[in-house]
Amino acid sequence: MKYLTFKNIIVVFMLFGLLSCSDESLTEINPNQPQVRWDNLSDTQKGLNSVYNSLLDENLLGVMQEAWRSDMGYPGFGRPTPTNQGNLPYYYQTYTNNNEFISAKWDACYATIYYANQVLEGLEGLEATLTEDSLESWTAQVAQARFFRGLMHFYLHSTYNNGNVIIRKEIPNVTTGFGKELSSSAEVRDFFREDLLYAYENLPEEYDKDYLGSATKWAAATALGTSYLYEATDGPSATGDYSQAMTYFEDVIDNGPFELVTDPSLIFTPAGEFNKESIFELAYNTEHRQSLKVFDAGKMSNQLSFNSTGSSGFFMPVWMIYAYKSEELDLADSRNVYTEPGTGGTIIRPVSLRASSMAAIVNDELTDFGGKKTTEGIKIQNGGFGFGYYKKYIEFNNTDPRGTRSAGSNVVVNRLAEVYLMQAECLIQTGDLNGALKLINKIRHRWALQLIGMPDTDWPDATFESDKDNDGVIDVDYVDYTQETLMNRLMYVEKPLELSVEGHAIRWIDLRRWGIIKENFNRLSNATYYAQNYDYDKRDADTGEKTGKTGTIKNGEILNVNPGTATELNIIDYEYDVAADNYTPALNNYYPIPLNEILRNPLLN
Repeated sequence: MKYLTFKNIIVVFMLFGLLSCSDESLTEINPNQPQVRWDNLSDTQKGLNSVYNSLLDENLLGVMQEAWRSDMGYPGFGRPTPTNQGNLPYYYQTYTNNNEFISAKWDACYATIYYANQVLEGLEGLEATLTEDSLESWTAQVAQARFFRGLMHFYLHSTYNNGNVIIRKEIPNVTTGFGKELSSSAEVRDFFREDLLYAYENLPEEYDKDYLGSATKWAAATALGTSYLYEATDGPSATGDYSQAMTYFEDVIDNGPFELVTDPSLIFTPAGEFNKESIFELAYNTEHRQSLKVFDAGKMSNQLSFNSTGSSGFFMPVWMIYAYKSEELDLADSRNVYTEPGTGGTIIRPVSLRASSMAAIVNDELTDFGGKKTTEGIKIQNGGFGFGYYKKYIEFNNTDPRGTRSAGSNVVVNRLAEVYLMQAECLIQTGDLNGALKLINKIRHRWALQLIGMPDTDWPDATFESDKDNDGVIDVDYVDYTQETLMNRLMYVEKPLELSVEGHAIRWIDLRRWGIIKENFNRLSNATYYAQNYDYDKRDADTGEKTGKTGTIKNGEILNVNPGTATELNIIDYEYDVAADNYTPALNNYYPIPLNEILRNPLLN
């Protein structure tokens, strides 16, 4: 099932003891523990396997916490007041350097750096023994280790202390010292880019199936391009290094082996793991290490499926539900016409293909969700569970004996659609609006959504043939976008709806570098939505045929206008009120250096 099949992964754990490493074990030498031997490239490959395994720590991406922190996650059960107090510091913007996740994420990144440095030290010792036949494998291993060392420094740089973090380029020991001072943001950026550039120039473009999921040149190109894009820090009109970012994104788009996946059954499903759109993803596997509990370090499963629907997890905020519900369909596209089983009659899909793939909301009467149609399958409770779930991480057929908290589905870190949207931003900022529209519309066409913009003579190509209506005209919104209005569309519609709760803190970093965190919280705080009853025709779970019966989901549908019956909890005007009041750039733009690091690092206190 999983092709991140580092076949000796269990042996690796035993050899290196990585699964039981505590924070202190990363900075202290145990004289009673046998030292790791690096006798050949097989040994260092096993070390690399452990680097990959370290990426499975859920704190590294922090999908749930980053959803709460940005504008993409309501913190669990309870409306209008969430009941899970431990979730609130991120949602309310009250986190400090003593919060558990802030420390856990820091440690997860530096743990991967530690393991990568171990491998690099071993490879350095083997360099003098290399034969010409082994040089290519050696270089590829060095490139992988440097990719992850660079990537982790990039993650730390983009999320902690204004980028002023610790550079770890060797294993701490008695000689080098365990304490390490902070480096400047510019020094950290130069360091991780040097690693990523080496990886870009030396990583393979692809691997055979035994190493499917390993880092490629294209993953490094994506990270490098993203790092240059992230230099735009002063709002939508900022001057970032767009030309350098575009060079890397263009390489991925034009020369990489990627394409947008159009089959919904292969998007965010087990069947679609390592699909043609995937640039880099994390391979989980519930078949290994089942003796470990779901909260133990080193487990190879994740809790994201449970957290997508569990009472302490991240639910969809109402603005996201309404945005997905309201996407404009391309009514000339046959994919939006649903043929009724049994009768042969047709209806227009109630929600977009994108909404069906990414969100579970009551309006989606046609898509399966946990053995029922979504309308009946999701838990809707106005005062409790809310109004919708993200579907990207939900695993419906989990048979792991440890329960629903143990999921084995892969987690996509980077995919082609993200690169399209980042390249589109670069094109907007450099004045090529038509080029940006074409990239955005490629994504919209994949979902059979109405295209945007004013069509020009270049548009009626093979990509959009199915979008021509009977008059031979492309089905678009015919809006003459300006740089400002197209950038607003990218910030508030296209990117959040396509990449919701994905990747490494994408939404928060975007909001910060665009300079709109406060503006966005105020916008959401001042918005008012309403919940009303949703009436529907019941359908057979297997055939999809209407049963002749009707049902009502009480207060299940989100509106942006008052239906005239909304009272008390039916009015949703409280989301992000506290965040809007509490947000302070100096305190919230970046996480602080964790208190645990300050206490254990003599050069920081």
